[in-house]
Amino acid sequence: MKWTQLICRYKILLISSLAIAIVGSTVVSVSIPKSYCSIKQISINASEDKLEKATDKLKLLFQNPSIEPSNVTTEPNVINELLKSPKLFRLMGKAYVKTSDNKRLKLKDYLLFCREPWWSKFFNSQDEQSRLERCMMTEVDLKTGIISIKGMAQDPLVAYEITEIASASLRAILQAYTKHIAVINTNNMRKQCLYIKKKYDQAMTAYAKYVDSNTSPTLMEELSITDSLQKNVDNALEEYNKANLQYHLAAMKEQRHQINFISLNDGNIAKSPEHPRVTINLLIWLFYALLFDFWTISLHNKLSSRIHGKQ
Repeated sequence: MKWTQLICRYKILLISSLAIAIVGSTVVSVSIPKSYCSIKQISINASEDKLEKATDKLKLLFQNPSIEPSNVTTEPNVINELLKSPKLFRLMGKAYVKTSDNKRLKLKDYLLFCREPWWSKFFNSQDEQSRLERCMMTEVDLKTGIISIKGMAQDPLVAYEITEIASASLRAILQAYTKHIAVINTNNMRKQCLYIKKKYDQAMTAYAKYVDSNTSPTLMEELSITDSLQKNVDNALEEYNKANLQYHLAAMKEQRHQINFISLNDGNIAKSPEHPRVTINLLIWLFYALLFDFWTISLHNKLSSRIHGKQ
C-alpha cells in the first residue's frame, strides 16, 4: 500500500492525533510558568592548604595527629553532599531576595507565591525544602573541584540572586565547620602541651632534687644517674618545645583560617526565559502522536490480515 493511500485511509486517525498533540502541547506550555536561569561557577581558594603543606615537616616531628579542616573543605565529595544538605536549604530560605519590581522578601516566602503547573500538586512535594530544592541545581567536578550552581526562578533577578545566596550559604557552612575544627585542634594541642609540660616539670624536679642531694658526685654510679636525669630533662624539654610550637600553630590557624571562593563565572541576569520551551514541547507531542499512529495502523493491518486469512 502506498503512503498516499495509507494517509487517505487513516486520515481521520492522523488528523485527530495531530490535533490532540497540538492542543496538548499548547495546554502544557501555557500551564508551565515562565522561568529564568542563571549559572555561577566557583572554586574554593586553597591558599590555606599551602600553609598546611608548608608546615608538614614540623607536624611529622610532633607525631600528634590532628583534624585538618582544609583536607575536608576542599574535598569535592563533601562539597557535593553539603550542597544537598537540609542545613544549606534552611540558610538559603532565610536569605532575602529583591525582585525586579523592587520587592524584598525571604526566599522561602517568595517561592510560596510562585505559580506552578497544575499537575505539580500531584507529583511534587509542597514543603519548604522541596521548593528550595527545585529552584537550584548543583554539580561538582570531582577532578577539578569546580562548583556549578544553577538558580531557577520566575524572576530573572531572583534567579541570579539564588546563585549568590547558595554560594554565600555554602561558604558560611564551611566557615563554621572549619572554625569548629580549629577550636577542637587548639584545645587538644593545649591539653597536650600542658601534659608534656607537666612531664618536663617532673623531670626537672627529679634532676634538681638529686643534684642538690649529691653536690659533689664522685662515684661512677652517681655520675651515671646525673647524666641519665639530665638526658630525661633534655628530652622532656625538646618534646615540650615541639608541643608548644604545635599549640601556637593551631591557635594561629583558629584566628586566621578563612574560606574564600574564587568566582570563575558569575551568573548573569537572564534576558529570556528558559521555560516553557514551546517548540520542543510541540515536537515531542507530535513525535508521540505519530508513534501512536504507526503502532495503531500496524496493529490494525495485522488484525485485518489475520481475519481475512481465516475467512
